[in-house]
Amino acid sequence: MFRMASSSNTAESLSTTTKFTLGASAQAASKNGATIIGPEASFRGDIKSKGDIVIVGSVEGQVVSESKLIIAQGGSVTGSVAAVEVILEGRLTGDSTASKSLAIVSSAQVKGDVTTPVIQIEPGATFAGRCNMAERA
Repeated sequence: MFRMASSSNTAESLSTTTKFTLGASAQAASKNGATIIGPEASFRGDIKSKGDIVIVGSVEGQVVSESKLIIAQGGSVTGSVAAVEVILEGRLTGDSTASKSLAIVSSAQVKGDVTTPVIQIEPGATFAGRCNMAERA
């Protein structure tokens, strides 16, 4: 009554996994067990993690990490973000707070205010907002 699919058909049906490439920072974070919002994922609500967070998809809401937060190239967040270290490679519409450092790389588009003791903005990045260079906690 039931037939097993041939191995070639099974392999074809299982090959629907989306492939994407993470930048060096995101690759390192993912190897350390980071929470990853993938490129096909869309999330509405708040996210809080004690570990690293890598966003390759889209998030609407507040994102808080007690470690590192990376909005990877192709990723987007609409809402506020906070972490010890923030790396922006994608798109952020909202305020960001980093207690240690914040980097806006050349592919990033940031609309919102940033608060951090150390900031790096690469040539080519888009940043529309104010920067508050707070003292380290």
